[in-house]
Parts: sequence; C-alpha cells; structure tokens
Amino acid sequence: MIINEKNCMDAWKKSLKHIIDNGADFKDRDERICREVLNLIVNIEHPETDYDAPIDSMRKFEWIYPSVEELSSIILNKEDLAIYEFSYGPRIFNFLGKKDQINDYIIPLLKKDPNSRRAVISLFNPATDSDILNKSVPSLLFIYFKIKDGKLNTTCFIRSNDFFIGWPGNIYQIYLLQKYVADKLNTKTGALSTISCSAHIFQENLENINKIL
Repeated sequence: MIINEKNCMDAWKKSLKHIIDNGADFKDRDERICREVLNLIVNIEHPETDYDAPIDSMRKFEWIYPSVEELSSIILNKEDLAIYEFSYGPRIFNFLGKKDQINDYIIPLLKKDPNSRRAVISLFNPATDSDILNKSVPSLLFIYFKIKDGKLNTTCFIRSNDFFIGWPGNIYQIYLLQKYVADKLNTKTGALSTISCSAHIFQENLENINKIL
C-alpha cells in the first residue's frame, strides 16, 4: 500500500485508518494484540508544514510523550543517552566510534555530486544486532537522501513501526535530520517518505487512535 499526502497529519490519519481496516491481528511476544499490515509506504510532499503536529497530538493523552528536546537528542546527538540502551544519533554521527555518516559522507558526497544515488546511511550493525538474544535492535535501519528538482528528498526504511506511538516521533526526528543536511547543502527540504515493513497498532490504543481519527 502506498499513501501519498501533502502533510504529516493527513498521512498519519490515513495510515492509521488503513491499518485498522486492513490489518491482521496477532499476539506479539509480550502477549499484546497487534494489528499489522506489511510494507506500508507513506510519502509526505511537504513535511515542513507540520512535522511536529503528530507529536503535539500525542501530548493530549494521559501518558508522557518525549519532549522535542529529547527526540532531537536521540537523532542528532552523537553520544548515547543514559536512559536508552542505544540512541540513533551515535549510529548516525559516530558509528562504531569511527564514522560520522552525515558530515563525513552524505554532505561531501552530495556537494560533489548532487545527482548521486549513493547517499544512504545504515543504522544496523550486524556485529551486535544479528543476535537472536538481543532485544534492542534498532527499528530505523536505513536513511536515503536524494536531491531532486533542487530539493533534498529523504526516505527511511523502518523494520517495525508502531504507527500510533512511534511514527509521530519518527517523522519529527527524520525531518530534523533532513533539515540538517539540507541546510548544510544550502538547499530546501523536499518530500519525506517512510517504508515500514511491519506497520502496526495495538488493541489497547484503539480508543485513543479513534480520537485522533
């Protein structure tokens, strides 16, 4: 399924509705009832208009949703945050303590060759993540950057995506990274896309999901 929308809120709502209407239910390893669709592609034409709107909506509920400062640190800070077993930032900006994939690769590559199709970063580390006993494997695995018509488009590949709780934070974080790269390249941000292998919601969240819809 491919969902195309101009902004993040419309894309989020349409995705949630699609999962509710078309998903298949099963119990996950924590015995939660999960409704899932496979290989959901969401294309957002103008993420800059409301990339923070979904997380603002999540803050209307009773639980504490991560602050924008915390979400920013998870994706942009090269140091691990103590409250998490791992953060995305170190894998992006200091992979294995050796590689800044953005400043030392993506930005120089696209400055040298704006038409490059090689501007991809990996957050998956087979040395540690390919272990069946490891329960802290990242969900966000790859991010691809492509300049098209003078704008920086970004696509991220997510293996497991809770579309109610997780996707709003994902969109906020990925857009921040997209904007960071675009600013360094002196270009504008373009479309933002997510490819979610397992796009799912949980039964206990259905009441709140319907409030969003």
